[in-house]
Amino acid sequence: MKKPYYYIGSLEKATKILELLAEFSELSVSEIARKLGMYRSAAHRFLATLKTLGFLDQSENSNYKLSFKLFELGIKATNRLEVRQIIHPFLVDLRTRHEETANLGIVDGVDVIYLDKVESTHLLRMDLAIGCRVPSYCTALGKAILANRGESEIEGLFRGVKLERRTPKTVKNLTALLGHLREIRKQGYAIDNEENYTGIRCLAVPIFNYTGKCIGAISIAGPTVRMTYEKIEKMKLDLISIGKTISLKLGNVTNTAAI
Repeated sequence: MKKPYYYIGSLEKATKILELLAEFSELSVSEIARKLGMYRSAAHRFLATLKTLGFLDQSENSNYKLSFKLFELGIKATNRLEVRQIIHPFLVDLRTRHEETANLGIVDGVDVIYLDKVESTHLLRMDLAIGCRVPSYCTALGKAILANRGESEIEGLFRGVKLERRTPKTVKNLTALLGHLREIRKQGYAIDNEENYTGIRCLAVPIFNYTGKCIGAISIAGPTVRMTYEKIEKMKLDLISIGKTISLKLGNVTNTAAI
């Protein structure tokens, strides 16, 4: 079949590379070239360009894999993600009951990405845009998710990563982070006590799907003048209960993690 005059062959090849990596997780330059019937040098140029544009990352063994940019674009393009549809009403309810900003986040690499939020009606509030990414190790959302992953996975994830001191309260190193995550795993919730932004506290709980995998977390965040320890204590059981209800809706009948 003859292709239309406007057809751009190089764009088709780039798209096929993205589709291939979506199927195989990660591949070497040679493997990609062989599977797509391309010269290795040509495949390398496509891969290098896609990496420069932010669509690909490279693993420790130099294999190529998809970055999270495609998902971020999808978030900005549509609000019809099933998980967001299920969870959004709970965020509205949390904001209404506690009068603080309610958030939904997932972890990508060492960062947490904000998928959804319902803002507090207060003028003074936490204000991070949907699609924004911040370090996971100093956020309640990120720590709630990381606490439900295996320690070897976390060690591999942060190998060679310097933990930036965002505030004087940010965790100092990986050893301290692992110890903190053990406590979070036991108690079932995470607190960001001015670890990412001075003057902001956040309380988060994990969300599990039908396989027992922690796929994200929900949180309530606000300025320390309102998010007092007394208020967090009152919020805690409510947030844990809502997290379990959401997990149940996602098919997790045990509310336990598969680590």
